Amino acid sequence: MAACAALDELHLEHPFAGARMLRDMLRAEGHAVGRRHVGTLMRRMGIKALHRKSNTSRRRRRGKS
Repeated sequence: MAACAALDELHLEHPFAGARMLRDMLRAEGHAVGRRHVGTLMRRMGIKALHRKSNTSRRRRRGKS
């Protein structure tokens, strides 16, 4: 449960961080967790990393020919 609290705190500080980055941060704090366990905890806690979504309304760019 200590890992959950630390994970929640790190997610609030770094909302863009995914499971791999959060795993590295938790390991630096002394928690022995793996990437898959961090991903499982994120799903259970409802945490998702923020990232840019693709803009599908924009016209596709074509290469020069």
